[in-house]
Amino acid sequence: RAGDDVQVRGGLANCLSVLAEAQTAPPGLAGRIVYLGGAFTWGQGASRDALSYRALTTAAVRKMAPKMRLVDFDHSLAGGGSWLAAFRTPTDVVQHYMPLCLAVIELAADDAAEDSVRGQAALEGIVRQVRRAHPQADMLFVYACPADSPAITWHEEIAKHYDIASVSIDVGAALNDQMHAACAAAIRGLLEKGQAEAAGSKPKKHPLPKPLGKTPMETARFVAYESADFEAGWKTGQENTLDERLYRSAVGKFRSVLVCEQAGPLATLRFRASTVGWFGSVGPDSGDLECSIDDGPWQLKTVFQAGRENLVPQAGLLAEGLDPAAEHVLRLRVAEQIPTGSSGRTARIGCFLVNGTVDDRYKGLTPLARIDAVYKAMEPLQYMPPADRWQFIPKTMERLRDGGTLRIVMLGDSIVNDTGSSQYELLLERMYPRCKVEKIRSVRGSTGCWWYKEEGRVNEWVLKHGPDLLMIGGISQRDDTESIRAVIHQVRAARPQVEVMLMSPVFGGYDPRADKEWAYDADPKGDSYRSRLARLAAEEKAEFVNMTGPWGDYIRHSDKARGWYMRDPVHANERGFQILGRILEKYFAPK
Repeated sequence: RAGDDVQVRGGLANCLSVLAEAQTAPPGLAGRIVYLGGAFTWGQGASRDALSYRALTTAAVRKMAPKMRLVDFDHSLAGGGSWLAAFRTPTDVVQHYMPLCLAVIELAADDAAEDSVRGQAALEGIVRQVRRAHPQADMLFVYACPADSPAITWHEEIAKHYDIASVSIDVGAALNDQMHAACAAAIRGLLEKGQAEAAGSKPKKHPLPKPLGKTPMETARFVAYESADFEAGWKTGQENTLDERLYRSAVGKFRSVLVCEQAGPLATLRFRASTVGWFGSVGPDSGDLECSIDDGPWQLKTVFQAGRENLVPQAGLLAEGLDPAAEHVLRLRVAEQIPTGSSGRTARIGCFLVNGTVDDRYKGLTPLARIDAVYKAMEPLQYMPPADRWQFIPKTMERLRDGGTLRIVMLGDSIVNDTGSSQYELLLERMYPRCKVEKIRSVRGSTGCWWYKEEGRVNEWVLKHGPDLLMIGGISQRDDTESIRAVIHQVRAARPQVEVMLMSPVFGGYDPRADKEWAYDADPKGDSYRSRLARLAAEEKAEFVNMTGPWGDYIRHSDKARGWYMRDPVHANERGFQILGRILEKYFAPK
């Protein structure tokens, strides 16, 4: 199409090379493409999602490398532009632990009205964050806006400085399928050129030159709202009732919200940063905010916008241009005056935005003191373990009571890893001070015994660690109890003295509050995975721990949102870890 433009620069030669390398790296990871963009990346103008440039681009990569595993992530959010995206980058892009092949940045359209100095600092901060974390990943700028947009000028300055390819689609009057197809075709051309240039060679690391601007936002990040202190009136752990269909990226970043419906109570955040802001949701009952920095004058920050019928995501700047090396104090409160047109003055904050650092409130504590401090701020776990427990772990209990070293190998997926992150072994050592507990987490994401049972893997993932107790669990067993049985048999054939404990599932995407058929205990004669797991344990003389019951009961009766205990839609956070750790503490506690 006339008006479209492609700047090759460093090109996309690494994309397929990184993808190919990911297939051979143990344990066979997938390559990832991340899209960090606005409405165009969301799919605005496309008649259906499969015809968006994003979907077409991912499909093109899959066609070029049909035997390679590829996962794509759509982190699109209409509005906010590069400034908000800079804070999103650590969670939306940098955190990806699987090899990142390509990061597509489409922010120019939302940057059209942005201050060029602020926008350039934000965009350069995004680039530098990604380059530091994933130096082999290719990057691509996409401009889905009029060709004369002022934002393209400074986007291109950064693209040239960092040798990043760019594709510009002159959208004219409106977005449509043709424009999405044109953009995807341009990107496909860059990929094909890069594939030919790479010709099977290994990916190279992209250089990181000196910054183009004076203050790129390299330390921009989301900061959990519970990093602040609150006066009575602010309610933590409230449900995030925002409609997830409104935005894909941000809804996972605040699993719960901080809410205040009255003027006056203070939220106080101490930080070292040049910039501080907030990110949450705003609707027809929202109020405005007032803030003070370092005991300075109170400033009104307009939040409410008339005409909104539902909650929508919104971010706001509270202060910038601060000394990043000095400690600052933000005081935040809901404004007294109800905005004209609002039905209330409610504030809903999902997180703070900080271009700098916030001290860990548990800094300086020992690991045991830290988990105790986290748990002390929670509702206590109400759990009575079975009186007939420990039937199949007599040597484990003897070691705990009488002393020595107990080696525990935890086998499974990321949920098992989270269970280990509770540091329950410190609780065991406190109860049984004569015993030293050595915990080994032998885990692989999204993996169960259907994988570990294959030839040679039990030796590598279990036996070489010399376990006294093997704990198997997680949510990735694919309901395959026979594969768990196979692993148990392999372990006992090589090391008969090993005792085995099976743990039923916790966390994941399952919400025990939404399940009308939820039960604390599984039906012993039922066909559910938990029922069959319990029967397997009895048949194999393995200890069975019903983690699902007390965990689900805790979530169901908590006055906090389920997300208050989670760091993402699947995994626990520090509070969630403690639910799991305290279940195990009570299970092993002296009778």
